[in-house]
Amino acid sequence: MSPSMPSIMTMFSNVVERRAKRPSRARRRSLPVLALTLACASVAFTTATAPLLAQQRMKTRSEQSPQKGPGSRAALFSLIGAASGGALAMGYYYMSQQGDRAGGCRPFNCAMPFLVVSGALSGLFISRELDAQRRAEAPRTGTSYSFEFDEAQSFAAPNFIDVRDSLLAVVSDSGAQLFSAQASPKALRRRAAGLSSLRQVVILPGSQSLVLGTNTALWEASLTTGPASRIADGPVDALAASNDAVMSASGKLVRLRRGSGAAQRVDSMQMSSAVYALSFDETSRQWWVALDSSIVPIEASTGGLRMGPALIVPATARAIASSGEWIAAALGDGGVIAWRRESLGSSDITPVHVTQEPRFAYDLAFLGEQLFVAGGVDGLFRLSLSPVARVLGSSRQFPFATTVRASNGVVWVGDRARRSIVRVTP
Repeated sequence: MSPSMPSIMTMFSNVVERRAKRPSRARRRSLPVLALTLACASVAFTTATAPLLAQQRMKTRSEQSPQKGPGSRAALFSLIGAASGGALAMGYYYMSQQGDRAGGCRPFNCAMPFLVVSGALSGLFISRELDAQRRAEAPRTGTSYSFEFDEAQSFAAPNFIDVRDSLLAVVSDSGAQLFSAQASPKALRRRAAGLSSLRQVVILPGSQSLVLGTNTALWEASLTTGPASRIADGPVDALAASNDAVMSASGKLVRLRRGSGAAQRVDSMQMSSAVYALSFDETSRQWWVALDSSIVPIEASTGGLRMGPALIVPATARAIASSGEWIAAALGDGGVIAWRRESLGSSDITPVHVTQEPRFAYDLAFLGEQLFVAGGVDGLFRLSLSPVARVLGSSRQFPFATTVRASNGVVWVGDRARRSIVRVTP
């Protein structure tokens, strides 16, 4: 062995010993990766809990109840994020064994400012997101309601519903269905199989039948068995019924059928413009017809149909409802308009107009003297018209409420997003 061999072996052993004492490069690289992973996990956990916090909107809260402002909430979340970042930095500091980094930066000096600032910014952004969700989901006025309800699934998204006594009828793109209009509603049977493009449906208790409107004709079917029969040609744009009479509209033509069999009588009237909605007024026993810029009452007598003085509306009415004291109409993005019944015969008829909620009024129904409005994606709204017209509150339990009816102390809602009929107990 040459003299130089021991010195070479000694140098090699020293190098191996120094490498053994020095933390491995993989280990040194894993420490910041682990710390960043923990930080990301903390932020992800906080973000994942945001929807749970936002679900508190389903609790009933008054508009007068004190709440933290956006500034205080942002400061709180920023402090929580900074504290989380500081805790992660301290853990990283001790896990790194206080060794020097390759660039001469000590872990405490580098990790602590980075993670604290990152945590504070994450908390700030999360608080902003929660505030944005709260503002978007909370009603612009009134109280947020959480109603008790039962629901029954329909074949498809409901287009129209009607309620009579203990029976509820629904039409959708998949046909017509009958449900029990009681607690825990159940599907009873399917009717008028084979009809397509169903738009409206009404129940006639006097003749124990269903009347259905499609884009080609008006049809009638028994509530129990048998095929549907065509009773009028032409697309049906609106439909309404009393106990033993049904009124339909096709374009400008209004058609009223009263009675059945040999006692049946059909009257018609040509309106000045297209008809958009129909409703029967149980109090005055007359029909309300929505035109493009007015709502017109029609009285039916032995002499035929007679039109009364029109009520002017600022937008086309999509639906009409009446109570013992009020006549109301849903105007789409124009809000809700209503007239006090006792003022209809006076020379100065001044309606009340609610425009702040919902953003789009699809349908409406009276339960007593309170008005319930289907607001689409804004949910179900509860309005009071006396002594001052105002929105009492709303419920976001219904993702896309487009139809609403009231009967026997409960409200029925057709929810297109759920594809169901919902029985609401206010």
